[in-house]
Amino acid sequence: MKRQDNKETIDKERRILLVNFIKFFSILWLAILFIFGISFFKPSKPKRAEFHYYEIPEEDIPKYGIKKLILKLQSLEKNVIFYLVKTNHSIIAISPACTHLGCFVNFDRESNEFICPCHGGRYDMEGKVISGPPKEPLRRFPLKIEDKRILIGIKE
Repeated sequence: MKRQDNKETIDKERRILLVNFIKFFSILWLAILFIFGISFFKPSKPKRAEFHYYEIPEEDIPKYGIKKLILKLQSLEKNVIFYLVKTNHSIIAISPACTHLGCFVNFDRESNEFICPCHGGRYDMEGKVISGPPKEPLRRFPLKIEDKRILIGIKE
């Protein structure tokens, strides 16, 4: 009788060990599938368009202040409109598209501000929001200075 009880106890322990072994590897397998499943459904990052740099003609660069420029790009068959802002210490290129709804802003020389005609958004000379509905500043184009030439970066 003792032997049979001992055998039953060993069989129970084996079953418990086998069940725990199966549970462990099932959970491990599910975890691996879950991790790979998430990575499969996660959207991949879109490729960012690279900037291509184009020279701004020297006669179009203001000595000081703001000038609206239209750069004709034959390679892209389009025109790029931007404001070139030159101060004593810097030069920046600003997009004329309002960050609220995309209307083109105009520069008011009396108030020294960019003003959106659609909803009255106002920006300072550097494109920072002064008032109105826009929450973001005007977008800037990257500029490079190489061999005394000013190049503007345009995404293609």
